[in-house]
Amino acid sequence: MPQPKKADNLIPLVEITNKDVGLSLSPSVILTEEDLHKALTRAVEYLLDKDFEKLMQILYRIDVSETKVKQAFGLEQHVAEQIAQLIIEREQQKIITRAKYKGL
Repeated sequence: MPQPKKADNLIPLVEITNKDVGLSLSPSVILTEEDLHKALTRAVEYLLDKDFEKLMQILYRIDVSETKVKQAFGLEQHVAEQIAQLIIEREQQKIITRAKYKGL
């Protein structure tokens, strides 16, 4: 399960996740990474049930590892939780990379 993080680290994560996944989560409501994980898990569950193709497009656009996605789909339980975690991890990588190259 994700570890709680400080709000200043969480705001960019919520914002980029909103943009990339098409959500409208409020950084004032999402107080920890666990809150984000729960909200994202609900969104992934919905897409798994109602619009699988859109979920796959989002994962492709965000550039989540295809191998990791296949592994998550290979699980019999908690698929949505695993995919939500993969999205969060990828979004965190993007934030770190952008911060690293912002000063250049």
